[in-house]
Amino acid sequence: MTIRYVASSRLPTPWAVFTMHGFAEEQTGKEHVVLTLGAVGDGEPVLGRIHSECLTGDALFSLRCDCGFQLEAALQAIAEEGRGALLYVRQEGRGIGLLNKIRAYNLQDQGADTVEANERLGFAADMRDYSICIPMLEHLNIKSLRLMTNNPRKVKAMQGFGINIAERVPLQVGRNVHNAHYLATKAGKLGHMFEVPLQHHQD
Repeated sequence: MTIRYVASSRLPTPWAVFTMHGFAEEQTGKEHVVLTLGAVGDGEPVLGRIHSECLTGDALFSLRCDCGFQLEAALQAIAEEGRGALLYVRQEGRGIGLLNKIRAYNLQDQGADTVEANERLGFAADMRDYSICIPMLEHLNIKSLRLMTNNPRKVKAMQGFGINIAERVPLQVGRNVHNAHYLATKAGKLGHMFEVPLQHHQD
């Protein structure tokens, strides 16, 4: 897949003034961004996150997932570090799209977990393609990451594409009564790694 760099600009946020880099998939027209802070192309491992778009969690404050909490925590961690990169990739609903995610939510309201809901709609549990991240990292000359994630599949995928994962940095935030089952499914069916036992979530 061809990913084309488009433009960069300043992006002031509550945590820091980032540089925002825009990229486009030529085949699909999908647009992605990378937020960077400090010098990231010097060969040293970069504190980073690959964050899949979640309109409901990132912008609409949904408590059904931990996505918005992870986005804010990652940006704050990069700001505190003074250096890092966040890739914001447009793969809503683990790759099934926004409207299909709403359909999946409806099935979850009827008792399905997130994996079962995706599969009932005819999708795999996780449809995301992390290969789209590689041209963006190459453009920024990032070869090594201290990756903020709980997802071992993400670590393995990036290593398979030749990115050195110097460290996996846990990102366990935003647990609440509404997403307890969602997080348990992540751990039980998708192998996500949680350092704090899930049953101790705070309501």
